[in-house]
Amino acid sequence: MKTLFQNVSHLGGAGRGGGVGGPGFARRQRTSMRARPGETAALRCRVLNLADRAVSWIRSSDLQILTHAGTVFTADSRVTAITGQAEDGGAEPSAEEGEGWEGADVYDQTWESSGSKGEETVHTLRIERLRPSDSGRYECQINTEPKMSMFFNLTVTDSSLPEVVVRALGPRQVTAPAGGAAELACEAHYATKRGAALGALPPLRIRWHHGGRALDSERARGGVSLEAERWAGGARSRLTLAALGTEHSGRWRCSVFSASDTLTLRVQTDSESDMEAMQRDQAVARVSNGAHSQRTRLAYSLPLARSLLLAALTVWHLLAPT
Repeated sequence: MKTLFQNVSHLGGAGRGGGVGGPGFARRQRTSMRARPGETAALRCRVLNLADRAVSWIRSSDLQILTHAGTVFTADSRVTAITGQAEDGGAEPSAEEGEGWEGADVYDQTWESSGSKGEETVHTLRIERLRPSDSGRYECQINTEPKMSMFFNLTVTDSSLPEVVVRALGPRQVTAPAGGAAELACEAHYATKRGAALGALPPLRIRWHHGGRALDSERARGGVSLEAERWAGGARSRLTLAALGTEHSGRWRCSVFSASDTLTLRVQTDSESDMEAMQRDQAVARVSNGAHSQRTRLAYSLPLARSLLLAALTVWHLLAPT
């Protein structure tokens, strides 16, 4: 299964194909939505520097083109397309502000131009009077060459979500040398009864946080890589940190929705390694000196014991009756 961060790499390649400052997706996108039957869903795809390109919405289940360049291509009257300028400076509403949003997946497009990020437009796929059959994946596609895509997941259900359990894999305390590499891993799953319909639940995506900031794909290209594995009702994420520095030290939190777990990374510098080596040498020296002192005391005590024994025997012979 292609992961979100694999999609990010694909996006970066497509962006370069469009030329310097060409089309791309805005950094932050909310790509998972949950709603109840009868409600309205609005999937918003934020695009930068669209210029003369066009955006299409495609339903992944049957590859049906729903909209293209703002025009609806389906006979379903519940579907509409809205295109407009970003009015909030490009910031998506928080999870609390956007009703039905269950979380955000963070994307980051690296721009080669030195100017501003460019004009941002919002391309909204709106579906009214939702049905459970509307659940699934929807693709926001830019008609560059090669095409650029971002995927959004919609879940329509009238049941509440089960609890999500997140746990660290492997040791929670990780120590690695500066300049080396370290791996942190977490796993998440729904706490459901056996036989539950996991396919109808929103997919789980594990996000990483460090120093109060969410890990994004720009940092992932700077010596940080992510491997994600997903299945119905579960997910696993492995975070690899290369060329470790002191800035990587501290607590790393993996989270899904409001559930999370924490791992601690300690990056050992050369000075710390030298100090530990000195401490080990001092400890060995103390043990060695202690053993030497014991041998020395033993070497002096044996002749003295022999002398005392000989003196006692001599006195005994002199005093013994003949």
